[in-house]
Amino acid sequence: MAMQRFDKKNVQEVLDACKEALELVAEEYGVVLQRKHCTYQYNEVPIAFKLIIPERADDGSAVAPEETEFRKYASRFGLDPNFYGEMFKTYGGVYRVSGIKPKSRKYPVLGERVTDGKVFKFQAQVVLDGIGRKEGA
Repeated sequence: MAMQRFDKKNVQEVLDACKEALELVAEEYGVVLQRKHCTYQYNEVPIAFKLIIPERADDGSAVAPEETEFRKYASRFGLDPNFYGEMFKTYGGVYRVSGIKPKSRKYPVLGERVTDGKVFKFQAQVVLDGIGRKEGA
């Protein structure tokens, strides 16, 4: 079936297929695959992925680049570097600390909603309060 034009649905299908194929390559070479944001027009989709050589844990397993970045910048916002992956409650939901945006002063912490995986930005203090620890503690 040849496509006549790109739309939101078939772009997502193509991206998923590309990611699936590239994950095999990433696994073979022991690197981490990360998809970059893309926009599309009716007749073209510039697809961007990057391959990252990850840090390694003591057991040899790959450490997610998001975790490495979080640990590097967390203290800049009064957060414990070990908060990566911790759950916190706020705004009537449960979230998991999933990353950091060091250039964002107001909402630097990324939290993944546990129920559906959607990622939101949070103020550092909201995360501290949600985890139940106060800044500097």
